[in-house]
Amino acid sequence: MKPTLPLAAALAALSLAGCSKAGGAALPVAAPADAATVGVKTVRARSDAGAVVRANGELRARNEATLSPEVSGRILRFRADVGDRVHKGDVLVELDDALARAQVQQARAALAAAEAGLRNATSEHRRAKELAQGDAASPAMLERAEIGEQAAAAAREQAAAAVTAAETQLAKHVLRAPFDGFVTTRTKSAGEYVANMPPTPVIALVDVGSVEIRAAVPESLVDLLAPGATLAATVSPSGKVFQARVRAIGASVEPGTRTVDVRADPVGPLFRELRPGAIVQVALGGKAAAAEGLFLPASVVQKGGAGPYVWTVVAERLERREVKVEQLDPGTVRVVSGVGPADVVVAEAGAGLADGAKVRVLQ
Repeated sequence: MKPTLPLAAALAALSLAGCSKAGGAALPVAAPADAATVGVKTVRARSDAGAVVRANGELRARNEATLSPEVSGRILRFRADVGDRVHKGDVLVELDDALARAQVQQARAALAAAEAGLRNATSEHRRAKELAQGDAASPAMLERAEIGEQAAAAAREQAAAAVTAAETQLAKHVLRAPFDGFVTTRTKSAGEYVANMPPTPVIALVDVGSVEIRAAVPESLVDLLAPGATLAATVSPSGKVFQARVRAIGASVEPGTRTVDVRADPVGPLFRELRPGAIVQVALGGKAAAAEGLFLPASVVQKGGAGPYVWTVVAERLERREVKVEQLDPGTVRVVSGVGPADVVVAEAGAGLADGAKVRVLQ
């Protein structure tokens, strides 16, 4: 007969107890960890932004253009390709201009006919005046000759204007370089048809010798700068340092970012890393009163539908805190509101964080 279930459980317990006495103390069973607890690293807002305040900027060419033909037509040939250096006035692209040339010839022929008609009318008018002096021509005849000459002169002017219009239209069948520079883009190929409405981009060029820094400087820091000031700048990714002179400071603040557009020109010879589109960091000067306040790493600020926010730890629970910040440099933001010096802010916000979740501070 098999033992019942309660009896089997009791026997098993006695057996385990005997083994424990025979082999020493039993291994303790660890208490299960709270599965809802999340370990987080934290930081506190600091009151020192660092010795140097920096702003992000980009190198842009002051002279850059994307060219589109003013007339519709088929591309006949390209006279320049990507990477070619061109000079102002050089022909870059030619469109098929057979019809435009024929129209110029037609207009010139009409002009020649109008000039011949004017010469004939002028001669008739002169003859009528001579006859009128000898009473051989009536006043009406003289008047008709005079009006005929005026009409012929007007016809000649009209024909000359038609020639100018036809030649102007012919000239629009080529795209010329508006300044010295390098071809950067070619979006079409020979044989393709391009329309002038809407404009069809065909070729682009840039003057690499006219690069400037365009930096978005926080409004709280822009008063540190003045036109003519020389700043230290670093180009990425090479890390080369160069000098730049402030040329212009924007008169308005961009509402979305609360920044002011600042333009500066590199000083001295340009090295090859100073290409249009390169990213630069600009040192705005020493630590200033304008940069006083509380500062956080830019990476702790999250973007939400209602605006930026951070995660804070309050009584071992997560609390989402809406904040208002200003970008101070690529890695630092200045806290305008929402976080105080005593608040503990989550440094590495993961996707699994939720308001009210229990956390354990790791650092």
